Amino acid sequence: MASTYSDRLKLELMETGANANTWGNNTNTNLETLDAFSAGYLSKSVAGSANVTLTSNNADPTAEASNKVIEFTGTLTGDITVFVPAVESNYIFFNNTSGAFTLTVAPTGHGANGVAIVQGSHTVQYCTGDTVVDLFANSLGNLSVKNNVNVVGTVNATSYAGDGSGLDNVGFSSGTKMVFYQASAPTGWTQDTASALSNTVRSVVTGTGGGTGGSTSYFSSFLATTDKSAPGQPVSGSVSGTVGGHTLSTPELASHSHPGSSLNTVVGGGPPKPTVAREYANPYVLPPTGTAGGGGPHSHPFSGSLSGATADVTIPAADVKYANVIIAAKD
Repeated sequence: MASTYSDRLKLELMETGANANTWGNNTNTNLETLDAFSAGYLSKSVAGSANVTLTSNNADPTAEASNKVIEFTGTLTGDITVFVPAVESNYIFFNNTSGAFTLTVAPTGHGANGVAIVQGSHTVQYCTGDTVVDLFANSLGNLSVKNNVNVVGTVNATSYAGDGSGLDNVGFSSGTKMVFYQASAPTGWTQDTASALSNTVRSVVTGTGGGTGGSTSYFSSFLATTDKSAPGQPVSGSVSGTVGGHTLSTPELASHSHPGSSLNTVVGGGPPKPTVAREYANPYVLPPTGTAGGGGPHSHPFSGSLSGATADVTIPAADVKYANVIIAAKD
C-alpha cells in the first residue's frame, strides 16, 4: 500500500511494510522538511504586479512554503497577494519590497481573508486553513518591554494611563512652549514666569515668534482707561489753511441802485452840447437806475490741512472679560 502525506507539513506517512530499502531515505527527507519548517529561510522576489503562489509539494524540503522565515523582495508595480497553502501553519514574513504598493498574504483560494504587511516590517502570521491572522494586529494582550520601543508610523490608542512624568520627548521636544488655561503647569512642564510675559496680550506675527515688547501692562492701561465712570475728555488742537478767491455773481450782491446825474439842455430844445457851456440852460436831472442784486448767500472754498481739533470724547462703559492663561515649557 502506498504512503500518504500529512495535511500541514506534507510529511510522508509510510505504510507498514512499504518502502523496503528506501525507508531510511524517506525518513531523512521528512526530517529535512521538518528542519525547513522549523528554521528555514527563503528570499523570494515578488517584483511586478502579479499575484504569487508559494510552491508546496509533498515531502519536499525545497518547497517555498516549507520555510519558516520568508523575505519578500523586488519592486512592486501594483498591489499583489502572496498565497500560502490553505492549511494550519505559521510563518515569519519580512516585506522588504519597494514601490508604493501593498503586499498581502492570504491562504490559497481565500484571497479576501488575507492580511497586508507594511513595507519594511517583519511580522508573525499564522494560517487557520482559510484565514491568515497577523499576530501583531489586535491580538496581543499586555505587553511589557524592558528597553526602548521605536515606532515608525503612528501609535493609535483609545486610552492612556499615567501622567507621562517618566517619559522623554513624547509628542513635544524638550523646551517646547505652549499656552495652558489652568492654574499651574501640567506634569512634565514648567511654567515660564519671566516678567516680560506677565500681564501681556498676544500678538500674532508672520515673522519670528517668541519675542516680547512694550512697557505698559494690560490691566493698568487698557482695562484702566475703559472705566465705566470715565467722563468726557477734551481733545485740543488747531486747524490751518487758506480761503480761495471768489467772484460774486449778481444774485449774490445786495439789492441796490445808482442815482442819476444832472445835464444842461439848450434853450429851446435840442441835444445837449456839453462843450459850449454858455449855450445851456435849465439843468435836466436823469432818473436813478433800476435796482440790481438779490442779497443771496455765497461761499468761500477752503483748502488746507487739519493739525488738530477740539472735541469731547466719551469713553463707553466697558468691563472687558478675560481669561488667565499661563505659558509653560516642556521639561
